[in-house]
Amino acid sequence: MSFATMKIAIAQINPKVGDIAGNAALVEAFARRAEALGADLAVFPELALTGYPPLDLVENKDFIDENLRALKRLAELKLKVALAVGFVDRNPAAKGKALLNSIALLHGGRVAARRAKSLLPAYDIFDEARYFEPAAENRPLKFKGALIGLTICEDIWARTALLPSRLLYRNNPVKTLCGARASIVINISASPFYRGKGAKRRAILSGLAKKMRAHIIYVNQAGANDELIFDGNSFALSPAGRITARAAAFGEDLVLVDTDAPAAAAAAPQDETAEIRAALTLGIRDYFRKLGFKHAVLGLSGGIDSAVVAALAADALGPGNVTGVLMPSEYTSAQSGTDALKIARNLGINTRTVPIKNIYKAFLGELGAGGPGKEVSLTMQNLQARSRGSILMALANANNWLALTTGNKSEIAIGYCTLYGDTAGALAPIADLFKTEVYRLAAHFNLGGEVIPQAVIERPPTAELKPGQKDQDDLPPYAELDEIIRLYLEENRGPAEIIRRGFGRDLVLSVLRRVEANEYKRKQLPIGLKVTEKSFGYGRRMPIVKTTGFIK
Repeated sequence: MSFATMKIAIAQINPKVGDIAGNAALVEAFARRAEALGADLAVFPELALTGYPPLDLVENKDFIDENLRALKRLAELKLKVALAVGFVDRNPAAKGKALLNSIALLHGGRVAARRAKSLLPAYDIFDEARYFEPAAENRPLKFKGALIGLTICEDIWARTALLPSRLLYRNNPVKTLCGARASIVINISASPFYRGKGAKRRAILSGLAKKMRAHIIYVNQAGANDELIFDGNSFALSPAGRITARAAAFGEDLVLVDTDAPAAAAAAPQDETAEIRAALTLGIRDYFRKLGFKHAVLGLSGGIDSAVVAALAADALGPGNVTGVLMPSEYTSAQSGTDALKIARNLGINTRTVPIKNIYKAFLGELGAGGPGKEVSLTMQNLQARSRGSILMALANANNWLALTTGNKSEIAIGYCTLYGDTAGALAPIADLFKTEVYRLAAHFNLGGEVIPQAVIERPPTAELKPGQKDQDDLPPYAELDEIIRLYLEENRGPAEIIRRGFGRDLVLSVLRRVEANEYKRKQLPIGLKVTEKSFGYGRRMPIVKTTGFIK
C-alpha cells in the first residue's frame, strides 16, 4: 500500500460542555496555530463543539442549531488547513433517532464531508444510544491524495480488549475501512480516564495499525467535565504500529504529525499514582474553573483523607485559594490540631479555627440528649459531623467558595459517613480511591520532601467523634475491606467467589450487606471524580429499594 505524505495536526483541546461559542473559538485558535505550522489537516476531539458529554442538552433544538451554525462559520473561515471537527448533526433519514454523533471535514470554505458514529456505547457512564442514531456505514474519502477513514471513539474499539468482554456490536467500522484499504484512519475521541487505560489504548491501536497497514491518528479530549476526567494522551501510529507523535497528558496540546516521519522515542512508563494525582488535580481545577469558582474550603481534621484532599486542592487551585477549617470538639486530640496546622503550613494554605463545642451542646440541649457520663451514641456522633458540615457550607455561602468533601471509596461503599455532615459539599475528589490508595497518594506527595506529616500517615485513622475512637473499632482492616469491595464492585465477583479468595464468610457477607444497605446515602452524595473502571457515580445505576437475596 502506498501512502501520500501529509502533515496532520493533533489538536488536543479542552472544551466546556454547552459553551458552543467558546468551543468554536478554541477550535479556530488551534486551527490557526496548525495552519502556521504548515499542517494540511487539523483534527479535533469528539463533539468538540458541544463538549462531551452534552447529555440532555442535545434535546434542545436551539442547542443543536447553535452547534450547526458554529460548524458553518468555521467552514467559512476558508483556512488553508482543513479541519476535522466533532459536532452533533441532524439525522436526514425519516426513521430512527433525530440526531447523529458526527465528524465533519471542513475544507475549501465548506463542509466537504460528514461521517457519523456507528457504535454507540451504552454501558458504564455512556448512554449515547439514548440520543443518537448509529451510522449504517462508514466509507473512506479521498483527501490530498490519500484514502482517509473518519471514525469516532468507539468505532475503533470493536472486538478489542478495551470494551466489555461480551461482543456488543454486530458492525465493525474498522473492518470496513480495512477492506477499502484506507491508508490513514482518523479517530476523534472523548475517552474518559481510568487507571491504566492509556497503556491499553496504545497497545490495542498499535496492533490495529499493523493489521490495517495504515497510519492511525488518535485525538482525545483533555480536561474534565463533572465527574469525568479526560486525559488527552493523543498519539499517532505508523503502519508498523510505532508511535510517531504523542501529545501531553492531562492538558491541551498541539502536535504536528508527518506521515513520513520516523517513529518517536519510546515514552517512559507512566507511574500509576502520579497519573492519578494528575487526573484528580485536573478534575478539581476544571470543576472550579468551568463553574466560575476560584476558592475551595474543606474541613482539615489532621487525618490522612483531608490532608490529601487539601494537597490536591493546593495543586489544582494554588495554595492561596484553599482554606482548611479546623473544627475541634471535646473529643479532638491535641495531636490532631497540631497535625492539621502542620499540613496547612507545609502546603501554604489558609486556615480558620471554628470550635463546635457550643454548637454541639446546643443541639444536645434542644434534643434532650447527652449528659454527664452518658455514652456517645451514633446520633450524638452524627450531630458533630453535621455541625461541621453546616460551618463549611456557611463559609462557602458567605465567601462564594466551594466546599470539598474528603470521603474515600472505602467509607462511601459501606456508608461510614454522615449525610449532611462530612458528606456536605460540591465535589468529592477522592471518592473513587480506596483508603489504601489514599495512603499511596500521600506517599507520592512526600517524594520531594515532607508535605503530609509522617505522623498523619502512621497514626491509626479515627473520626474522633467519641473518646478513644478508631476506624478499626467498627471496620475490618482496610487492606481486607478494600479488596473485598474492589472484587465486588469493580470485578462483579459474587460472595462465594470472594470467599474462595481467602476471606472469611462472615466478613464478606457483612461487608456486602453494608454496601447494598447504603445505596440511599450514595444517591445523595456530591459527585466524585472517576479514576477507576467502576466508580460510585452515574456509571453505576443501582436501585435503592431492593432485595439482595444473593448475599447469603
